[in-house]
Amino acid sequence: MRSMPRSGRKRNPSVRAAEAEQRTYSKQDCDELFAALRGEDHFAVAVSGGSDSMALLRLALQWANGSARISVLTLDHGLRPGAAAEAAKVAEWCTLLGVEHHTLRWEGTKPETGLQAKARSARYDLMCNWCKANQVKFLLTGHTMDDQAETVLMRQARTDTAESLAGIWQTADWKGVRLFRPLLGQSRADLRGYLTGLGQPWIDDPSNLDRRFERVRARQALAQGERPELQKIELADIAEKAGRAARGLALATDKWIRGQLTSYPEGFGAIPRAGFCELEPSLQRRVLQQLILIYGAGNRAEPGELDYLAKWIMGQGISRRTLGGAMLACRQSSVLIGREWARIAADATIVPESGEIVWDGRFLIKAPSKSQVVAVGRLNGIVRREDIPSFVQQSLPAVILGGGNTVVAHLAARDGVSAKFIRHLR
Repeated sequence: MRSMPRSGRKRNPSVRAAEAEQRTYSKQDCDELFAALRGEDHFAVAVSGGSDSMALLRLALQWANGSARISVLTLDHGLRPGAAAEAAKVAEWCTLLGVEHHTLRWEGTKPETGLQAKARSARYDLMCNWCKANQVKFLLTGHTMDDQAETVLMRQARTDTAESLAGIWQTADWKGVRLFRPLLGQSRADLRGYLTGLGQPWIDDPSNLDRRFERVRARQALAQGERPELQKIELADIAEKAGRAARGLALATDKWIRGQLTSYPEGFGAIPRAGFCELEPSLQRRVLQQLILIYGAGNRAEPGELDYLAKWIMGQGISRRTLGGAMLACRQSSVLIGREWARIAADATIVPESGEIVWDGRFLIKAPSKSQVVAVGRLNGIVRREDIPSFVQQSLPAVILGGGNTVVAHLAARDGVSAKFIRHLR
């Protein structure tokens, strides 16, 4: 969840220690950069070894000054032969700095398409899983003003929505861990100057020159402009203004949903159709996105898809549509939204020894260990409950006990089985 707006490496890193004018950061500078961490006694820093993340680590150490435990996390993605050596170099630098370091490895077969996006998700998944296992609330990443400018430039080519043009948000949520980007207002040149003054080397990532990637093309386009540094500032300013507009839109969305949404424990909700049709298009889009996040697969939809869905709701028909793993059903006076049960994993989920499991990201299941959990729609012979839509019942969790008996807690709670819907507005 975003809290409101939401890259290097070479074989011989030692040569990268003196290519920028020196820059210093005062205690006051650091206090301002890391203000969100006041009171935290342990946080994690994502460090690839590139100049941005190494500057983040050195600034974090300067700010904490021994008052907080810092854990450095480096991902060995296995995408290039030198990845393991680069992670080892970061570990070596951390040893010299007296800070703990952990290398996390992305195992398994790597995707052939959408590599950067999938690698990003894998990186955050691994690091945030480590944070949750170690009771760490904050994961810091080294995104800079340069990254922000590149992001806005890329998004300008395909969208004009405030939330998208806001680019990278300073704080965000990834599976219960708070992502924090203290350096969004800092230029890469200044950060490299800071490292130069410390005598701290960094690694240049060869993928930063690979024009197959859109971000690389955007970075090169900025560098080749007549006034690249000024353009970066202007693009970052667009992100800041868009961020303010997006925050206002988010507040209006939350207010409308809290006032108009009727939410049911079976994992579906209802909104007034006429009230939705009166909203401005930008607010309609945001309301639909939030409802899909709550009741669907937990993924974001594209703005164009949300616009199409809003126009369908404003029509006169009574029918159903699906988007983002959610099922929407238009009635005369209301719109129902729940899970598209056919998109739920067909394989049964096994309840662990603890007797608790989060199923489909929606329900907290309590049941005897080794029980199996599947969607009701995968089974035959389940009694129909007439007061909820059939597609909602099909998306409910059914618990198959060791003896073969099946319990659907929302139909008849028994045998120590319970299921609580845990999604909420975000």
